[in-house]
Amino acid sequence: MKGLIGLLASFVFCCTLNAAIYPLPAKGQNVVGQIHYFTAEKGDTLSNIGMAFDVGRDAMVTANPPFKAEEPLPEGVPVVVPAKFILPPFPHKGVVVDLSTMRLYYYPPGESVVMTYPLGVGKPGHMTPLGLTYVTRKQKDPAWIPPQSIRDYNKKRGVILPRVIRGGPDNPLGRRAIYLGIPQYLIHATNFPQSIGSRGSFGCMRMMENNIEQLFPYIAKRTSVQIIEQPYLAGWFDGQLYLEIHQPLAENRYSPNKLIAPVLQKLTALALLHHVTVNWTKVNLAFATASGIPTVVSDSASSGSSWQFAAPELQWPKKTTLCRLSRRCSE
Repeated sequence: MKGLIGLLASFVFCCTLNAAIYPLPAKGQNVVGQIHYFTAEKGDTLSNIGMAFDVGRDAMVTANPPFKAEEPLPEGVPVVVPAKFILPPFPHKGVVVDLSTMRLYYYPPGESVVMTYPLGVGKPGHMTPLGLTYVTRKQKDPAWIPPQSIRDYNKKRGVILPRVIRGGPDNPLGRRAIYLGIPQYLIHATNFPQSIGSRGSFGCMRMMENNIEQLFPYIAKRTSVQIIEQPYLAGWFDGQLYLEIHQPLAENRYSPNKLIAPVLQKLTALALLHHVTVNWTKVNLAFATASGIPTVVSDSASSGSSWQFAAPELQWPKKTTLCRLSRRCSE
């Protein structure tokens, strides 16, 4: 994928906004991007600011309570743009989609960069399936044949969908679509950009038009696509331990130990490897706030007594379901 490094350099040179393409950090580190601080001007909304920085709707709302995504912000109010990410703990290969963070990560072969974009994912009851799949084909201006379930859903609301919607700017699939080995599940653009970064689809993964236009040429047939739900991420960067906490999807709220223990074990292992201490007060605070922002949870002083397991006391629903490629997803 020759030219991505040059593309990154041109973005850094000419643009003040986030380029969505980051150099991969040094070996053993896994944090990219940075937090931006923005002063709202007249007519600004969290949603529009997020789009400019390639940050999704829900991430902006979580980072900026008590404002809503589409309501005009007061002029002069400070806005946090959480454009800093811990990379998912998977090989830097192909596409990795994290439903919890509602982001797509693409690692172009032969390049030391990662391209990352916000996504709209399946709404509750229509969760995007988890698992490993691959790209079967790509299509510009795709036609859309609405599945019967979507036709029935719209009919109940008084909307009769045609059996085929031709490609074009008004097509719900947008101007570009990436087809996967999972029947009826796509990565595609959308004519509902306000849904990016939220749970608003019937299972497909929606991208902003300009984002998929940038990504589209680099995605080849048979590219692997790993779809995960990783709400808790541990990281190491520039001498500090990081923890990034998101709310798990409602369908996949397992028992606390199954979700929390692995990331705390990873955090402890990183602390031992790098000879730093874990500040468990900061860890508990990160879980309590679930800001979705990578937070430093290490102390500068080294103390073996701090390397103890101290899981936060959180309440989780008991009834859960699991959505996998092997079976239909349900609430």
